[in-house]
Amino acid sequence: VVPADAGVGSGMLPADYGFDPWELSTKDYFKQIQNFILNFVPKTKNIEQEEPEAGAAMPTVGFVGEKERPPALILRDYRDAEIRHGRLAMLAAVIWPLQEILDRIFIPNSFGSTTAIYGGPTMPFLPLIMTFFMLNLGYLDIYSTEIKENESGDAFLPGECFWDPLCVLEGAPDSMKRNMQEREILNGRAAMIAVAAFIFEEAMTHKPIVSLPTNMLLFEPAYQIPFIQEWLDCAAMGQCIDHSL
Repeated sequence: VVPADAGVGSGMLPADYGFDPWELSTKDYFKQIQNFILNFVPKTKNIEQEEPEAGAAMPTVGFVGEKERPPALILRDYRDAEIRHGRLAMLAAVIWPLQEILDRIFIPNSFGSTTAIYGGPTMPFLPLIMTFFMLNLGYLDIYSTEIKENESGDAFLPGECFWDPLCVLEGAPDSMKRNMQEREILNGRAAMIAVAAFIFEEAMTHKPIVSLPTNMLLFEPAYQIPFIQEWLDCAAMGQCIDHSL
Protein backbone atom coordinates (compact mmCIF):
# COMPACT_ATOMS: atom_id res chain seq x y z
CA VAL A 1 0.00 0.00 0.00
CA VAL A 2 1.30 3.48 -0.87
CA PRO A 3 1.63 5.48 2.37
CA ALA A 4 -0.39 8.69 2.61
CA ASP A 5 2.76 10.80 2.91
CA ALA A 6 4.64 9.07 0.07
CA GLY A 7 6.34 11.28 -2.47
CA VAL A 8 9.23 11.33 -4.91
CA GLY A 9 12.44 11.10 -2.92
CA SER A 10 10.73 9.92 0.26
CA GLY A 11 12.18 6.40 -0.13
CA MET A 12 8.80 4.81 0.61
CA LEU A 13 8.44 3.30 -2.86
CA PRO A 14 10.92 0.83 -4.38
CA ALA A 15 13.26 2.17 -7.10
CA ASP A 16 12.57 5.77 -6.05
CA TYR A 17 15.70 7.87 -6.57
CA GLY A 18 14.08 11.27 -6.11
CA PHE A 19 14.42 12.24 -9.78
CA ASP A 20 11.44 14.31 -10.93
CA PRO A 21 12.79 17.59 -12.35
CA TRP A 22 9.43 18.61 -13.86
CA GLU A 23 7.43 17.58 -10.76
CA LEU A 24 5.11 15.42 -12.85
CA SER A 25 4.29 13.26 -9.83
CA THR A 26 2.24 16.12 -8.34
CA LYS A 27 0.22 16.85 -11.50
CA ASP A 28 -2.90 14.73 -11.80
CA TYR A 29 -2.89 14.25 -15.57
CA PHE A 30 -4.37 10.80 -15.00
CA LYS A 31 -7.57 12.32 -13.63
CA GLN A 32 -7.66 15.02 -16.30
CA ILE A 33 -7.45 12.43 -19.09
CA GLN A 34 -10.20 10.37 -17.45
CA ASN A 35 -12.48 13.38 -17.22
CA PHE A 36 -11.70 14.30 -20.83
CA ILE A 37 -12.68 10.80 -22.00
CA LEU A 38 -15.81 10.84 -19.83
CA ASN A 39 -17.04 13.90 -21.71
CA PHE A 40 -17.48 11.66 -24.78
CA VAL A 41 -19.29 8.88 -22.86
CA PRO A 42 -23.11 9.07 -22.84
CA LYS A 43 -24.46 9.78 -19.38
CA THR A 44 -26.33 6.93 -17.68
CA LYS A 45 -29.53 7.20 -15.73
CA ASN A 46 -29.24 7.91 -12.04
CA ILE A 47 -29.58 4.75 -9.99
CA GLU A 48 -30.09 4.85 -6.27
CA GLN A 49 -27.11 3.34 -4.57
CA GLU A 50 -27.26 1.51 -1.32
CA GLU A 51 -25.15 2.94 1.46
CA PRO A 52 -22.16 0.73 2.21
CA GLU A 53 -22.00 -1.19 5.42
CA ALA A 54 -19.86 0.10 8.26
CA GLY A 55 -16.21 -0.79 7.70
CA ALA A 56 -16.70 -1.77 4.06
CA ALA A 57 -14.09 -0.61 1.55
CA MET A 58 -15.19 2.31 -0.56
CA PRO A 59 -15.01 1.60 -4.33
CA THR A 60 -12.86 4.59 -5.19
CA VAL A 61 -10.90 3.01 -8.04
CA GLY A 62 -11.85 3.93 -11.60
CA PHE A 63 -13.27 7.20 -12.81
CA VAL A 64 -12.81 9.94 -10.29
CA GLY A 65 -14.70 13.10 -9.61
CA GLU A 66 -13.70 16.73 -9.68
CA LYS A 67 -12.21 16.82 -6.18
CA GLU A 68 -8.46 17.00 -5.86
CA ARG A 69 -6.83 13.76 -4.86
CA PRO A 70 -4.01 13.33 -2.32
CA PRO A 71 -0.49 13.40 -3.84
CA ALA A 72 0.06 9.81 -2.73
CA LEU A 73 -2.80 8.59 -4.95
CA ILE A 74 -1.47 10.57 -7.90
CA LEU A 75 1.97 9.03 -7.41
CA ARG A 76 0.42 5.57 -7.04
CA ASP A 77 -1.34 5.83 -10.41
CA TYR A 78 1.85 6.95 -12.17
CA ARG A 79 3.80 4.10 -10.59
CA ASP A 80 1.04 1.66 -11.57
CA ALA A 81 1.22 2.84 -15.20
CA GLU A 82 5.03 2.59 -15.14
CA ILE A 83 4.93 -1.01 -13.93
CA ARG A 84 2.36 -2.08 -16.53
CA HIS A 85 4.25 -0.44 -19.38
CA GLY A 86 7.47 -1.99 -18.09
CA ARG A 87 5.97 -5.48 -18.15
CA LEU A 88 4.91 -5.10 -21.78
CA ALA A 89 8.30 -3.62 -22.66
CA MET A 90 10.14 -6.56 -21.09
CA LEU A 91 8.15 -8.96 -23.27
CA ALA A 92 8.74 -6.83 -26.37
CA ALA A 93 12.47 -6.44 -25.68
CA VAL A 94 12.82 -10.25 -25.79
CA ILE A 95 10.32 -11.16 -28.51
CA TRP A 96 11.29 -8.42 -30.99
CA PRO A 97 14.94 -9.44 -31.61
CA LEU A 98 14.12 -13.13 -31.18
CA GLN A 99 11.56 -12.83 -33.98
CA GLU A 100 14.15 -11.29 -36.32
CA ILE A 101 16.76 -13.91 -35.41
CA LEU A 102 14.29 -16.68 -36.30
CA ASP A 103 13.46 -14.92 -39.57
CA ARG A 104 17.18 -14.79 -40.41
CA ILE A 105 17.47 -18.55 -39.79
CA PHE A 106 14.26 -19.89 -41.39
CA ILE A 107 13.44 -17.35 -44.11
CA PRO A 108 16.85 -15.94 -45.09
CA ASN A 109 15.72 -14.95 -48.60
CA SER A 110 13.35 -12.29 -47.29
CA PHE A 111 15.40 -11.32 -44.24
CA GLY A 112 16.69 -7.78 -44.44
CA SER A 113 13.59 -6.43 -46.14
CA THR A 114 11.47 -7.11 -43.05
CA THR A 115 11.32 -4.90 -39.99
CA ALA A 116 8.87 -4.65 -37.13
CA ILE A 117 8.31 -0.98 -37.99
CA TYR A 118 7.78 -1.20 -41.76
CA GLY A 119 6.48 -4.77 -41.97
CA GLY A 120 7.18 -7.50 -44.49
CA PRO A 121 7.27 -11.32 -44.59
CA THR A 122 7.82 -12.82 -41.17
CA MET A 123 7.07 -15.93 -39.16
CA PRO A 124 3.78 -15.55 -37.30
CA PHE A 125 4.48 -17.56 -34.15
CA LEU A 126 6.12 -15.00 -31.85
CA PRO A 127 3.75 -12.15 -32.80
CA LEU A 128 0.87 -14.46 -31.89
CA ILE A 129 2.56 -15.29 -28.58
CA MET A 130 3.00 -11.57 -27.87
CA THR A 131 -0.68 -10.99 -28.67
CA PHE A 132 -1.60 -13.84 -26.33
CA PHE A 133 0.42 -12.29 -23.50
CA MET A 134 -1.12 -8.86 -24.11
CA LEU A 135 -4.65 -10.29 -24.00
CA ASN A 136 -3.88 -12.10 -20.77
CA LEU A 137 -2.39 -8.97 -19.22
CA GLY A 138 -5.56 -7.13 -20.21
CA TYR A 139 -7.65 -9.83 -18.54
CA LEU A 140 -5.54 -9.56 -15.37
CA ASP A 141 -6.11 -5.80 -15.38
CA ILE A 142 -9.88 -6.32 -15.51
CA TYR A 143 -9.69 -9.03 -12.84
CA SER A 144 -7.58 -6.88 -10.51
CA THR A 145 -9.79 -3.82 -11.09
CA GLU A 146 -12.84 -5.76 -9.94
CA ILE A 147 -11.06 -6.77 -6.74
CA LYS A 148 -9.88 -3.21 -6.12
CA GLU A 149 -13.36 -1.76 -6.61
CA ASN A 150 -15.17 -4.33 -4.49
CA GLU A 151 -12.67 -5.17 -1.76
CA SER A 152 -9.48 -3.15 -1.38
CA GLY A 153 -10.52 0.32 -2.55
CA ASP A 154 -7.44 2.55 -2.64
CA ALA A 155 -5.44 0.18 -0.41
CA PHE A 156 -3.43 -1.69 -3.05
CA LEU A 157 0.12 -1.79 -4.34
CA PRO A 158 0.90 -0.27 -7.77
CA GLY A 159 0.93 -2.99 -10.42
CA GLU A 160 -0.87 -5.47 -8.14
CA CYS A 161 -2.79 -8.11 -10.13
CA PHE A 162 -3.77 -10.35 -7.19
CA TRP A 163 -2.40 -13.29 -9.19
CA ASP A 164 0.52 -15.42 -8.03
CA PRO A 165 -0.07 -19.01 -9.23
CA LEU A 166 3.44 -20.14 -8.29
CA CYS A 167 3.13 -18.61 -4.80
CA VAL A 168 6.47 -16.84 -5.25
CA LEU A 169 5.69 -14.17 -2.68
CA GLU A 170 3.66 -16.34 -0.30
CA GLY A 171 5.19 -16.06 3.14
CA ALA A 172 8.04 -13.85 1.89
CA PRO A 173 9.27 -11.11 4.26
CA ASP A 174 8.59 -7.49 3.38
CA SER A 175 12.25 -6.87 2.54
CA MET A 176 12.20 -9.64 -0.08
CA LYS A 177 8.96 -8.33 -1.60
CA ARG A 178 10.44 -4.84 -1.85
CA ASN A 179 13.60 -6.18 -3.50
CA MET A 180 11.58 -8.09 -6.09
CA GLN A 181 9.40 -5.04 -6.78
CA GLU A 182 12.50 -2.89 -7.22
CA ARG A 183 14.06 -5.37 -9.64
CA GLU A 184 10.87 -5.55 -11.69
CA ILE A 185 10.70 -1.76 -11.94
CA LEU A 186 14.38 -1.36 -12.85
CA ASN A 187 14.20 -4.11 -15.49
CA GLY A 188 11.00 -2.56 -16.84
CA ARG A 189 12.68 0.85 -17.14
CA ALA A 190 15.64 -0.69 -18.97
CA ALA A 191 13.27 -2.57 -21.29
CA MET A 192 11.29 0.58 -22.11
CA ILE A 193 14.52 2.36 -23.06
CA ALA A 194 15.60 -0.66 -25.14
CA VAL A 195 12.29 -0.82 -27.04
CA ALA A 196 12.46 2.94 -27.71
CA ALA A 197 16.00 2.41 -29.07
CA PHE A 198 14.78 -0.48 -31.27
CA ILE A 199 12.03 1.73 -32.73
CA PHE A 200 14.48 4.56 -33.42
CA GLU A 201 17.08 2.29 -35.04
CA GLU A 202 14.66 0.53 -37.37
CA ALA A 203 12.85 3.77 -38.24
CA MET A 204 16.13 5.46 -39.18
CA THR A 205 17.95 2.58 -40.92
CA HIS A 206 15.04 0.57 -42.41
CA LYS A 207 16.96 -2.55 -41.37
CA PRO A 208 16.35 -5.26 -38.72
CA ILE A 209 17.97 -4.42 -35.42
CA VAL A 210 19.80 -7.78 -35.31
CA SER A 211 21.68 -6.95 -38.53
CA LEU A 212 22.99 -3.53 -37.46
CA PRO A 213 26.73 -3.38 -36.71
CA THR A 214 26.06 -1.32 -33.57
CA ASN A 215 24.06 -4.22 -32.13
CA MET A 216 26.58 -6.93 -32.98
CA LEU A 217 27.56 -7.53 -29.36
CA LEU A 218 23.92 -8.06 -28.42
CA PHE A 219 22.68 -10.40 -31.13
CA GLU A 220 25.69 -12.19 -32.63
CA PRO A 221 27.62 -15.16 -31.17
CA ALA A 222 30.83 -13.86 -29.63
CA TYR A 223 33.07 -16.06 -31.82
CA GLN A 224 31.60 -14.45 -34.96
CA ILE A 225 32.43 -10.88 -33.94
CA PRO A 226 35.65 -9.91 -35.77
CA PHE A 227 37.60 -8.29 -32.93
CA ILE A 228 36.66 -11.08 -30.49
CA GLN A 229 37.60 -13.66 -33.10
CA GLU A 230 40.98 -11.98 -33.50
CA TRP A 231 41.52 -11.95 -29.74
CA LEU A 232 40.64 -15.64 -29.48
CA ASP A 233 43.09 -16.48 -32.27
CA CYS A 234 45.81 -14.51 -30.53
CA ALA A 235 45.15 -16.25 -27.23
CA ALA A 236 45.00 -19.72 -28.75
CA MET A 237 48.00 -19.52 -31.09
CA GLY A 238 50.22 -17.19 -29.11
CA GLN A 239 50.48 -14.78 -32.02
CA CYS A 240 48.08 -12.50 -33.79
CA ILE A 241 46.91 -13.28 -37.31
CA ASP A 242 46.11 -10.51 -39.76
CA HIS A 243 42.66 -11.46 -41.06
CA SER A 244 42.86 -8.83 -43.79
CA LEU A 245 45.46 -10.87 -45.68
